[in-house]
Amino acid sequence: MKLYLFSPIEKKYREEFDHHTMQQNLKVAAFIALTVTIAATTMRVISYFVPYQAMVSSGQFNEYRIINNYTISSSTLFTILLFFIWKKSAPKQQNQYHFISILYSLSFIGTCMALTFVAQHNPKNTMTMLLLGMITIGVLLVFSIRNLLLIAGSAIVTFMLFFQMFQVSADTRSLNYVVFWLIITCFLFISRLIYSYHANYFIKIKTIEDKNREIEKANQLKNKILAIVAHDLRNPISGIRSVTHLMQEYPYTKEQEEKYLYWITDACKTADQIIEELLMAAKQRETDLLQTDYVSLNEWLKHVRDNWLQKSNYNRDIGLELPSQELKARIHTGKMQRVVDNLLHNAAKFTPAEGNITLGMQQLRGGVRISITDTGIGIPEDLMPTLFDQFTASSRPGLNNEPSNGLGLHICRQLVQEHGGNIYVSSRENQGTIFNIDLPFTLL
Repeated sequence: MKLYLFSPIEKKYREEFDHHTMQQNLKVAAFIALTVTIAATTMRVISYFVPYQAMVSSGQFNEYRIINNYTISSSTLFTILLFFIWKKSAPKQQNQYHFISILYSLSFIGTCMALTFVAQHNPKNTMTMLLLGMITIGVLLVFSIRNLLLIAGSAIVTFMLFFQMFQVSADTRSLNYVVFWLIITCFLFISRLIYSYHANYFIKIKTIEDKNREIEKANQLKNKILAIVAHDLRNPISGIRSVTHLMQEYPYTKEQEEKYLYWITDACKTADQIIEELLMAAKQRETDLLQTDYVSLNEWLKHVRDNWLQKSNYNRDIGLELPSQELKARIHTGKMQRVVDNLLHNAAKFTPAEGNITLGMQQLRGGVRISITDTGIGIPEDLMPTLFDQFTASSRPGLNNEPSNGLGLHICRQLVQEHGGNIYVSSRENQGTIFNIDLPFTLL
């Protein structure tokens, strides 16, 4: 168990732990006040049948009755108040009334001190009631260091003020001083041990909750991946099965053979792309430093555009708008090429053959912006908020029924954010869409 004798709980858990202990203190203080009320009232009832007045002097008996009256009235008031706050206030609102549990702690300790020094007038005082009061508060309530020092400081001041009222010998007075400071020391030490116990228990609970959330997210991701596998991989696999069945059952010409082989190859590429995107979606962000190359973005974008045109099945041109000056940056060329390829692929999917697609770049005050602009069908406004979500419901087939699994844009944003940048979109239906990739100046 980690000890928090002189320090609070870790900052990550501090605010939530403080709120938790404040609410807990209100409940515990309510039950302490109720118990004290019952005990003090019982003692008052017993005093009517037991001749206490004959056992002590009249002065001591009057002092006892004053303390007993104060204990009953104050504890009853705090009981009603604390239970009302606990039952009627919302959990978040209860925290603003935490000072009441501190006030009752001070009142309870003061009562115990009064019973010890004022009522008993015992020169051989062992300060039993004071010890009982301090240990009760130290064990049952959980206070921060600041509140704990406030309570201990108030007890010390009260003790110093009232201790001089007693006509005791110098030896007894010295002994009581030593005992009092031992009580204060024990109170502080026990309180911090109790705080440490609750803090460690709270951290364990929160760690378990975090792990459970991670497991739940992993299970959801697994289920979504299995659903994608079962749904999207079925089409290319079914296509391969159908083509091989045709080749096995029916004679075919050389031209048909080439067509069948093209269909099989295209289905394999589709399946491979789906599997690659699933693996990218499931992969957590690497903790190591991003491995980058210092490249000319002008030349790199030309290469990306030409490579996409060569590999793409879309027979169309991609415009290129680059600044006159050369811009260089440190990027992971493979990851950033995947981002641009994906955005170009989306633009081609949703732009008619007569439309235009442009790949551009410009320097901004905060870095550099790479943009992919098209004059396609645009994105409906209701799909925009979830466009970059993993397995987003905003995914839709292209103009030629090209499949979509809702992973591409999520992966794009993840890869751009690994570079310290971000990706934005603006779109109007039937007018076109612009995707902007903003990279920070630290990469330049």
